[in-house]
Amino acid sequence: MRRTATPSLTLFAPLALLAPLLLAGRTARAEIIELIDKTKMSVKILHFYDGVYSVEAGNTVIKVPREKIRAITFQLPPARPELSTPEKTFERWRKALADGDAEKVVDCYALMYQGLLAYQMGQAADGMKSMQKEIAGTKFQLKGAATKGDTATLKVQKQKGDDSETGDITFVRENGEWKMMPPQ
Repeated sequence: MRRTATPSLTLFAPLALLAPLLLAGRTARAEIIELIDKTKMSVKILHFYDGVYSVEAGNTVIKVPREKIRAITFQLPPARPELSTPEKTFERWRKALADGDAEKVVDCYALMYQGLLAYQMGQAADGMKSMQKEIAGTKFQLKGAATKGDTATLKVQKQKGDDSETGDITFVRENGEWKMMPPQ
């Protein structure tokens, strides 16, 4: 993936200032376990120790020895409509930031950056309030969009009072959802 140097929106800089947030709101993932007799079970893997998987099927915990398992297939949750385009993801991010919903703010970023962003946001006691104060009274206007395969770029103008800045925000498609990349 090729990146070009573009002016970044300084609005995103406060992320570097912001207790780790675990993304508990994400949809739980299910695993399909195929046994050696070709029976398949949709389960949630809870634990693995000493060659035995503890899995939850329905509301029952079952212990399955590794030697009885032919294959395990991991399934991702379905893509969410509110992240179906870069524009929708940006709007979700903007609204979550205005509402002070740190979990949703972090969820708008690519998975590989979510843990780091959540950690950084948690380092500053008033990190979210600082970000909210910075965007208060700010108008955002989309000036253009370009999509190529699983990457996209939005050109966004940020205006607060007489100050105006335009920058590019890069997105990547993960599991059918468009996620933001931090400014480079």
